[in-house]
Amino acid sequence: MVEKSKRVIYPLLVLAVALVGLCRASLGQGDADLEAPGLAPFPTTLARDATLFQNVRIFDGTSAVLSAPSNVLVRGNTIDRISLDPIGAAGNSVRVIAAGGRVLMPGLIDAHWHAFMAATPQLLLMTADSSYLHLLAARQAEATLMRGFTTVRDLGGPVFGLKRAIDEGVTLGPRIYPSGAFISQTSGHGDFRFLFEVPRTLGGPLSHSELEGGCDCRQPDYERESS
Repeated sequence: MVEKSKRVIYPLLVLAVALVGLCRASLGQGDADLEAPGLAPFPTTLARDATLFQNVRIFDGTSAVLSAPSNVLVRGNTIDRISLDPIGAAGNSVRVIAAGGRVLMPGLIDAHWHAFMAATPQLLLMTADSSYLHLLAARQAEATLMRGFTTVRDLGGPVFGLKRAIDEGVTLGPRIYPSGAFISQTSGHGDFRFLFEVPRTLGGPLSHSELEGGCDCRQPDYERESS
């Protein structure tokens, strides 16, 4: 009986070790959903040591005149070199973008943005499943980046998870500075509650939008009713 158990357990241990190895390889590809808690983020497939833009005309934001055709080498988040002469791209770690004379400019910053509701109707925001809304927000974040906005200040909405996914390379999008939930008085700009969800007493159950982190309605409704 003991010998039979050993024969069964040994293959299972081998299979477990093999699966751990496969998962580790997958982690190396940037699968953040498999990342072990407490470990540093694994590199993503999009990560590169440097990016070389070839044959670009630069708009620097200080002059209305575009530069002559130039080459720009970016290492990490820093512009390392700008040259009218060709810049060598040695090694597989350099991503080369042949721009063909297109314009290269600094990323735009949107100081008032709402990732969670940028292109979503209000009724859908108030009724749809939150997981679906987060997927829409991720799609809109990528579209915003493709429009040239590399940084946004999100002024209201549950976008902390989206910010983390973008920072870790799970999805594409701009750098997000989140504000968290709206702070709104009853019937104010950030009050997305239905009529049947008000009034509620102080300390009563939260509405759907409050539970999702989209709104923090501070004024107790019983004050409105008594005034």
